[in-house]
Amino acid sequence: MPFLRPYRVWVAGGLACLVLRIIAELYPPLVWGYVVDTFLKTGRLRDLLIPIGTLVVSYALTAGFNGAQSYLLTRASQGFIFDLRRAVYGKLQEQPLSYFQDRRTGDLLSRTVNDVDTVQDVLISGMESILASGLRLVGVAFIFIRLQPILGTACVMPMLGVAIALYFYNRRIKDVYRRIRRDLGGVTAKLQDNLSGISVIKAFAREDHEESEFADAARTYYEATMEGVAVRSVFFPFVRFIAFTGQIIMLGLGAWLVWIGQFTIGGLVTYRGYGRYFYGPVDDLMGVNDLVQRASAGAERIFEVLDHVPAVRDRPDAKELPRVRGEVEFRDVSFSYRRERPILTGISLKASAGQTVGLFGPSGVGKTTLMNLIARFYDVTGGAVLIDGVDVRDVTQASLRRQIGVVQQETFLFNASVADNIRYGRLEATDEDVVEAARMANAHEFILDLEDGYATEIGERGTKLSGGQRQRIAIARCFLANPGILLMDEPTSAVEPDSERIIIEALQSLSSGRTAFIVSHRMSLLRQADVIACLEGGVLKHAGTHEEMLAASDAYRRASEASE
Repeated sequence: MPFLRPYRVWVAGGLACLVLRIIAELYPPLVWGYVVDTFLKTGRLRDLLIPIGTLVVSYALTAGFNGAQSYLLTRASQGFIFDLRRAVYGKLQEQPLSYFQDRRTGDLLSRTVNDVDTVQDVLISGMESILASGLRLVGVAFIFIRLQPILGTACVMPMLGVAIALYFYNRRIKDVYRRIRRDLGGVTAKLQDNLSGISVIKAFAREDHEESEFADAARTYYEATMEGVAVRSVFFPFVRFIAFTGQIIMLGLGAWLVWIGQFTIGGLVTYRGYGRYFYGPVDDLMGVNDLVQRASAGAERIFEVLDHVPAVRDRPDAKELPRVRGEVEFRDVSFSYRRERPILTGISLKASAGQTVGLFGPSGVGKTTLMNLIARFYDVTGGAVLIDGVDVRDVTQASLRRQIGVVQQETFLFNASVADNIRYGRLEATDEDVVEAARMANAHEFILDLEDGYATEIGERGTKLSGGQRQRIAIARCFLANPGILLMDEPTSAVEPDSERIIIEALQSLSSGRTAFIVSHRMSLLRQADVIACLEGGVLKHAGTHEEMLAASDAYRRASEASE
């Protein structure tokens, strides 16, 4: 209802037109009954021409109100869907990284696209059909009983049987459609995984294996869908039979009432004319009811997203973080993704503004996690992370992350031009700013060698570029953002040797004058850090300069000697 509220005027107008359309639509059978009972007895021409004139008006009003109602309700439903889709997307953007690590991207994609489309089908065609059919049923039932109470009551009774059958059908089919929506999400997730990893699939010649895996997911969806088809195939004919027993009652009881003088032939003709309005909507209602059950299952998945409370969110009194000097302090920080498995314990470390801090240790000890806590991709479970003496939880996430630049091991680039990817660091940047950032990242020359220079489309995830080229564009993006704090996670591990030296020079330039944290197994990068922190088992074991670490840490000394 909150999503529909902005469109209440359109909905109200559409419903008003719908009611007027149904009133005009239900008028013609009364005219037929009048002509049969009056004109065929009197033979007066006006008893035929006047009813024909009213039929023309009735049909014209029906067409006019139908067009207006369709436009108004469709506009409202499209606005509703637009807002709903934006809300789902916005909610996903609010979620922390942990939310996406626990869910499959393809399933979230299915919720945003497929499930919202299902709800859209109900709003556009379903709502109109339900209301129109419901109004027809109520209107015709009223006319039936007014024309002949005994016959009218008898003709309406089968609809009670339809309602009871519909109740039990909905109870049975709802779980089936929940499973169908879930399995469709599984198919979408599998497809998304395969398309994202197509290079790995081909590298290991696993096309047949993946085709088999996809077939299993598709078969699960197929089987759930066929279960729904089986239920519908039994239910729909059964309900249709119950509904059409009313036609039998109408003919048999109606003819007998005419014979005994308690009804007229014109009245029976009127009943027959209303038959398609009364029993015909049963098919429509069954189809729309089925659509509603599908949409209900989809809507549950949508609102699972909308109702999910982000694990990391701004406090009500969160303030904007002003331009930072860059002092970063970990004050007795502890963190765990799951309570039973602590990743970091009692970390206390301070970086002065402009210092470079190298994080050393074996894989899995929490180096990347420690940097993620600075950007508040996760919240600490104990202690605090402070920037310039301010707890990062006391400021808005957006203002915090505007101060932080990230260079990751796996560089992500958008399927756009080189210039657009660099400009992502500062959307309002001029072309001159973009070029200058590329120069500082040692990327300008290779960009000019591309087919269209800065306008070159680089493909999904930058597949048209080498690893080193992608990394230099990411560095240029950081230069353009001009952050006060820089986080670098294995920035040279995925690049070709020819590019490593160029990238290291660009990183050194990028780090100058900024507080930088770097995770790397390349000792050539760590040696240049002002402070090196050694983590073991999620605990800070040692911290100091390169020379101090050589004396204090056997693991660091062995790694340094092995790199020489």
